[in-house]
Amino acid sequence: MELLGRVAIIALIIIVIVGAALLVIRYAVHNTGPLTAAQASQIVQRDLKQSYPNASISIINTSPSTLAQNSWNVFVSLVYNATRPCPTLYLEEYDYPATGLVPSVSNLYTRGCVIYGLTTSSLPYYTYIITSPEVAIAKSFNSSFPSLVVYVNTYGYNNTNVYATHYAALNLGTNIDPSNTTFSDVWLINYTATQAPRSQYVVLNSTGSIIYNYTLSH
Repeated sequence: MELLGRVAIIALIIIVIVGAALLVIRYAVHNTGPLTAAQASQIVQRDLKQSYPNASISIINTSPSTLAQNSWNVFVSLVYNATRPCPTLYLEEYDYPATGLVPSVSNLYTRGCVIYGLTTSSLPYYTYIITSPEVAIAKSFNSSFPSLVVYVNTYGYNNTNVYATHYAALNLGTNIDPSNTTFSDVWLINYTATQAPRSQYVVLNSTGSIIYNYTLSH
């Protein structure tokens, strides 16, 4: 009888603990509230970092979903080899939690110095406007501009760091450009190899044409 009494007491304690835990869980569920934009962005970014550990992942924009209430449209960029002559750029959209962690839209913009949507487009070339540094870098290198090709071949693809910066107005100064021209809506792209005494620079207009180039000592 004493043993049965102890078993009954233990069973009662377990029931009380389980009941309390269920109440805590129910209270937590009812008080978490709707998912915020920041929470949705963090969940998507965390999942992408686990799936693509070698990519540089950035949240571009988060806006309310058009598919479901309390869901968010998360616009993300994934970049590989961001500072090489031929970076890779994906832009993806997630509607979370409405469609889970599967992209609703996935676009490959550039890889292997191929700019997708440019060579196959039926539109005139000048209508393609460069809006990202990765595409600007790829376009500068796949233009086969002689000084860039020689520079990268001489010092090595993996030893050359490339950076692109957009300028609404760019004046290089008379020491570099004697004509003192102010370039509008351009990308300034810098090629710097670790063992090279000089860096190569090109000015790319918004549609991808190299309109000026120069070198500077390190």
